[in-house]
Amino acid sequence: MMVMVDFAIIGGGIIGSAVARELARRQAGRVIVLEKEPALGRHSSGRNSGVIHSGINQKPGSLKARMCVEGSRRAREFCRRRGVPLRECGTLVVARGEQERRLLERLLEMGNACGVPDLQILTSGQMADREPEARGVAALLSPTGAVVDSVKFLEAVADEARELGVEYRLGTFVHRAEKGRLWTVEGPLDAGHIVNCAGLHADRIARMMGVRPDLRIIPFRGEYMEVSGLGVRSMIYEAPDLRFPFLGIHLTRGTDGRLLVGPSAVLSFGREAYEKQFPVQEAVEMLSWRQFWRMAASAAFLGLAWRNARTSLSRRAFEAEMLTLIKAPGPVRLKPARAGIRAQLVDSSGRLVDDLVLERADRSTHVLNAVSPGMTASLAFADYVADAALGSAPPKAV
Repeated sequence: MMVMVDFAIIGGGIIGSAVARELARRQAGRVIVLEKEPALGRHSSGRNSGVIHSGINQKPGSLKARMCVEGSRRAREFCRRRGVPLRECGTLVVARGEQERRLLERLLEMGNACGVPDLQILTSGQMADREPEARGVAALLSPTGAVVDSVKFLEAVADEARELGVEYRLGTFVHRAEKGRLWTVEGPLDAGHIVNCAGLHADRIARMMGVRPDLRIIPFRGEYMEVSGLGVRSMIYEAPDLRFPFLGIHLTRGTDGRLLVGPSAVLSFGREAYEKQFPVQEAVEMLSWRQFWRMAASAAFLGLAWRNARTSLSRRAFEAEMLTLIKAPGPVRLKPARAGIRAQLVDSSGRLVDDLVLERADRSTHVLNAVSPGMTASLAFADYVADAALGSAPPKAV
């Protein structure tokens, strides 16, 4: 029997669920979410560090900057209202030398331009008062940085969507998509509008529908370690390399009290290769893309790839990287924690796309790039996606 809905959302992660919730809040019609996994949070939305970013490293004027700052405020407000575990502990970005101290000044300017509230640069003494084990000559403090239980955040957003009438179909894989129609394991489904929030597979869904075949998602695995023997209370980040959309290894005290360090950003040859698998068919497909080779040809990228490969392959190298950020008072113990995979969009020139990317086509809207801080931005970005799906906002072009 043919199912007919007003809006079909592919993907029940934090972006898909936030969009479903927003469409239901606007009483836009019958909304259904199709999630291929038997439970929510099996991929990016449940495999991150749980950080609610403040927006200090975003480019002023970008869509991501606007959505991150507003999304941070909304996410923290939502979590307090729904009782989602949340630690509003602030973020420290440390400078380990004079060059990085100058980078903190640049981050301060960027953060102020983006509207991040209450930023300040701390001296080494002020930094030590806040985080005695932090190692550096100065630090940028962003008080609105927070940590959330990311799975419970997702579940709370999905629960509110359901309360508003959204239907979730778990274990429902979309194997074919055309304008106005999807084919799933349960049979065909007709939709007035399709919203592609498929994360790691969003480019594949888009290509099925003839949308932006020039763009490809290249996956990067982020590996975390759990560390004991340290008294870190909040979040400690290294000063980022602004040439890349990766933040480097950082320390995060989660809502459960565990201290995580990571993630690395190592190239993954499988979109769901969390255990370092090497799916041959996926690898061959990726190696056939011109985007991959143009990306790999960059000398800066090769340096980044080598550094992250070392921390992925060697626990000693991972620990050494961590110890550039903190002064361990005694022995530290590392053990593997979860790994996540970043759905990094790459354009036809091999450029890693940093901003959020939304494409609208006839009867479909495609979220093609919503990587970190995608969770932070989700509730604000859902407004933008809903506007596009309802035909009242222009998409963000690459």
